[in-house]
Amino acid sequence: MIALVEPCERYLNSYMEAGDEYRRNGVQTYAFDDARAYDIFEKYDNYRNERNLPPDRVGSHFYWLVNEDRDYFIGEISVRHKLTDALKRYGGHIGYGIRFSEWNKGYGTLMLGLALEKAKSLGISTVLITCDDDNPGSAKVMENNGLVLQDKIANCVDGRTITTRRYTKAL
Repeated sequence: MIALVEPCERYLNSYMEAGDEYRRNGVQTYAFDDARAYDIFEKYDNYRNERNLPPDRVGSHFYWLVNEDRDYFIGEISVRHKLTDALKRYGGHIGYGIRFSEWNKGYGTLMLGLALEKAKSLGISTVLITCDDDNPGSAKVMENNGLVLQDKIANCVDGRTITTRRYTKAL
């Protein structure tokens, strides 16, 4: 069964394999954590409880989309508790990534739909999600979940100017 769960040891090896897939395929749109380098569960706990966060970071809940029957990690999604001015321009309330070998199978749409329910339960009344203008797959995932394009704005990210699509939806 496919389910959205809190990150746990059961799926950790599969999560690390997904990170390896991203590196092998040069994916840079979302970064899975290097679970071999540090305790990612401690990181997730810190974000959930809004403690020991790096500067300019906000509290977040992380979830994994998994195939429970296969102990298989499919994707990760984070729901940020609030927005900074920077996140209002680039990032929004939700960030997500699907394992490379599982792209174009509808998992992004499913995962975002489930995460929107989580966002509502966290007290978010209107969700903002962004993607790069040259990422039509992510735009389609948002549109499939009823988000509406609010606008496109220019942002400087890692020293380059990119156009960002900003989508919103009342929850």
